[in-house]
Amino acid sequence: MARGGITQPLVEDARNRLLARSIHPSIDAIRAELGNTGSKTTISGHLKAIEARESTRLDDEALLSGHVTELVGQLAQQLRQDAQETIEQAQQRHQAEASSLREALAAQTTESEQQRKRNDALAQERNDLQAEVTALREALSNLQGHGRAQAQRIEDLTEQVQDKQRQVDSLEEKHGHAREALEHYRGSVKEQREQDQRRHEQQVQQVQAEQRQLQQALSVKRDEQTQATRETTRIFTELTESRKLLDHLKQQFREETLAHRRTANQRARLKQDVTALRDGQVASEEQKRVINESKAQIERLATELKIKNEMLTRLLPVAPEK
Repeated sequence: MARGGITQPLVEDARNRLLARSIHPSIDAIRAELGNTGSKTTISGHLKAIEARESTRLDDEALLSGHVTELVGQLAQQLRQDAQETIEQAQQRHQAEASSLREALAAQTTESEQQRKRNDALAQERNDLQAEVTALREALSNLQGHGRAQAQRIEDLTEQVQDKQRQVDSLEEKHGHAREALEHYRGSVKEQREQDQRRHEQQVQQVQAEQRQLQQALSVKRDEQTQATRETTRIFTELTESRKLLDHLKQQFREETLAHRRTANQRARLKQDVTALRDGQVASEEQKRVINESKAQIERLATELKIKNEMLTRLLPVAPEK
């Protein structure tokens, strides 16, 4: 007899709710559905009475049980085959799409690595050119300093030549005075005059020789100055060309940077595609889970049908006594 207020209609109502949710109506499940109230013995008694009442309703359908069981079995087999084919096709599509995306991602990764190496090479080349330009500027500065030193030296040599020329003029003036004096004292000091004249001529020759040496040195220095000027012009021209090449490399580096950014954007889109594929895989797994639950439900229904058939088989001999 029922205890604790748990009646057969309450147990039947809980059982129907569980069956509607495709949950096996066990004693624990019914007790949980009733709010964990009532004893298991009471619930078991009501449940047996309900199942016995429903079993008697199936007396007229006993002849159909075999056909229904076979039909349910065929339907379950067909559902399992269809579900397996659907799962295999989904797995094949998923594997093909994943393989394609992995290959595309690998190719994109290789291209990005090559692009990074090209950018590193360009950056190294740019640094080398900047170092070369710095070295050329230092060389130009040194040549300009050397040119200024050469110009100062030429100026000093020019002053020396002018000083020698003044000495020559002074000597020629002295020679003129000496010649005038010799005119007055020719008779008495002829020999002395000739000695002085020879000494004077030697001095003049020596001064003239020194003057020629200084003029030659000045010519050589002027040639060196001209060569230095030409070298400076050549270095300035090379520096201009290097600047143009550096500007070109900067432009190329900017273009390579833009290409690298586009590659990064493509990689981001590929990652999004991979994420979408993973979401599709999750949906496929969810579909597989639903199919497995359907299969489990079919198996439970087949089990319940088998149990009811067994109960009908046990009840059929009792029917004539009624």
